[in-house]
Amino acid sequence: MLALTIANLKMMARNRQTTFWALFFPLIMVAVFGLFDFNSFASSNVAVLDLADNAASRQVAESLSEAGLIQLDDPPTSLEAGRKAVEEGDLDFLVAIPAGFGAGTIDGEEPSGNPAAGQVDGAALVTLVTGGESEERNQFVANVLRRGIDTVTQGKPPEERPDQLITERIETCSAPYFDVVLLGLVGMGIMSHAIISIAVHISNYRNLSILKRMLVTPLAIWKFFAAEVIAQLALAVIQAAVILGVGVFVFRAELVGSVIHMLPIIILGSLVFLNIGFIVSAWANTPAAASGMGNVVSLPMMFFAGTFFSTSALPWLLPYVADALPLAPMITALRDIGLHGANIWEVWQQLAWLAGWLVATSVVAVRVFRFS
Repeated sequence: MLALTIANLKMMARNRQTTFWALFFPLIMVAVFGLFDFNSFASSNVAVLDLADNAASRQVAESLSEAGLIQLDDPPTSLEAGRKAVEEGDLDFLVAIPAGFGAGTIDGEEPSGNPAAGQVDGAALVTLVTGGESEERNQFVANVLRRGIDTVTQGKPPEERPDQLITERIETCSAPYFDVVLLGLVGMGIMSHAIISIAVHISNYRNLSILKRMLVTPLAIWKFFAAEVIAQLALAVIQAAVILGVGVFVFRAELVGSVIHMLPIIILGSLVFLNIGFIVSAWANTPAAASGMGNVVSLPMMFFAGTFFSTSALPWLLPYVADALPLAPMITALRDIGLHGANIWEVWQQLAWLAGWLVATSVVAVRVFRFS
């Protein structure tokens, strides 16, 4: 079986299509997300804590919507709750409009008071709490707020008014977008290659009657499939190591978790997707059909399982459907370990979900597989 495993690894290394799907395609995606600063022009979640609840405060909040910033329908109930949401990464910006905003500005007189105390001549100051957003994004939101404040402030022209916006920046627990996507690309690359590669290989062996001939040879059939699976698992580990290595050493991704704890997730997820590849190969009559069917299965999963964006942004019941896909628990577990330093036993729910998928796909693969 060792000789078969080595032979399979050699065949995969010589196959350009295998090399592309296993290494180069995921690395191209890593390079794209690493070179572009998606944080600088992505939309941001902005919560408005409106304690004034008057026409002036609502006009300021409206200016955020007009600028294309996303406002949450369920804002925090207090400034401290908002700060905590920003710190935990659930919120990008918090705009706190205190009671009394929009009143107390004296026309034609120099405003007085202590800005540090939240008051300028009786007019309460707006507080902007920011987290891990880029400096360009912070400046953009601050400028939008200042323009909104100017539209409701009476008195001197905007260039002569005091700054009525307090900016507060706090440390957040959220990871940069590239770090989040990097671990999603690890899962995506393993999934795509496992499904398509095994489906094409088995379909090709069936068309060449290799599988049928093996039934009359002294070689135990389970050894053939075991060698194929072991070779694919070895390639999956190499693939994950290369993607993570490029992300960390080339594009400066920061992973705080142990790669050793990621290994069981990678192996378990690979086994699930290899089973799906076996199932696809049973329905495909040619290698070309197997490749096409593999893409039909893997591409929707790539986008709907949280590889590039949160599944919570999907409408209706789709977030629950997306979370049920086998790629979703794999990516969630990798991110919990890599970004938050979780141990393998702390992601037991994702492991259990993947184990359930492994059992289900194994049963289906055994039932539908055919040798001719």
